[in-house]
Amino acid sequence: MKKIKKISYYLKNIILILLFILFIVLSFLCFKKSIIIQKEQNVFYKESGSPNYKVYLKDNNYYKEKYLDKDMSYISNLIDFISINYNYKFISDTELNGEYYYKIVTNLEIRNPKNNSLFYIERDDLSEEKKFPIKSEKEYVINETVDINYDHYNAIANNFEASYGVDTESNLTVSLELYRSIDGTLVSNSDINGNDKISLIIPLSEKTINIKTEPLAMKNKNIVISLNHYKIGDIKYLVGALLFLGFDLTIFIYITKKAMSLKPKINSYDKMLRKILRQYDRLIVNVNTMPNLKKSNTIEVDSFNELLDAKDSIHNAIFYYEEIPHQKCYFYINNDNSIIVYTLKKSDLKK
Repeated sequence: MKKIKKISYYLKNIILILLFILFIVLSFLCFKKSIIIQKEQNVFYKESGSPNYKVYLKDNNYYKEKYLDKDMSYISNLIDFISINYNYKFISDTELNGEYYYKIVTNLEIRNPKNNSLFYIERDDLSEEKKFPIKSEKEYVINETVDINYDHYNAIANNFEASYGVDTESNLTVSLELYRSIDGTLVSNSDINGNDKISLIIPLSEKTINIKTEPLAMKNKNIVISLNHYKIGDIKYLVGALLFLGFDLTIFIYITKKAMSLKPKINSYDKMLRKILRQYDRLIVNVNTMPNLKKSNTIEVDSFNELLDAKDSIHNAIFYYEEIPHQKCYFYINNDNSIIVYTLKKSDLKK
């Protein structure tokens, strides 16, 4: 009967170990099926942007409207301010990550009309740089409006011409400067990362002006991005992988606890015995038999140190005999017709 139990115990452990290995393999396969590793991705994107504007007028006797629409001729003396609206749109067929940022800047250029060389240039930021994250998005839109004080810039150009008595040609360029950075390494050549701008060119130092727009050139492009991208493809396989991992963990805990329970625990008796045998190994002789203490003249001592004192007096060997493993043993010295003995018992020691 004991033999049958022993076989079933080992068989049970073998089955548990095989199940542990099987669940690890199944968990790995399920994880592999649930996660899609995307190393390269074909991305199509397009972007467009253009400036729109309205020319607001000072009080006058001719125009009843507060402003004039784009693509007209404008009398410089009647211009109060120019309201510019920048509209930009980026669209992709794939969710992307990264960031984009932009700001509005002015460039005042005063040139020599004979050869178009520069007399003077002045650049200013009309707005602070605005930065936004792109988080798993397919599109984003920029819609910004800025008002230009035409008289301010026109006065600079007129004063320059009057001060130096030279013929000039002056323009104020107001631009929305765009920057974009998409996560991932570009495999194909593309300017999806980089900068661009949408501009409006306003003539200065003239009686009448025609404003020119420079919209963003329409872009429709296919690119390839290397992404090392991981995503869940099938949630069922992920759930299965987690379940198999749970079974594995349960088996591992069970086997570990079982192994720990089989490991002999060191009690206070074992600790004391090991200490004595380790420190006084050269003085102690192991024996397989024990003299009959009842028939002998026996002198019992209360500690091993007292037995050591006796040894120093009579110069005989200390014999060691363990009667009950992990429970009880004897250390004794033969002294003529008597035996000096120290008994180490588990029951006499504190746990």
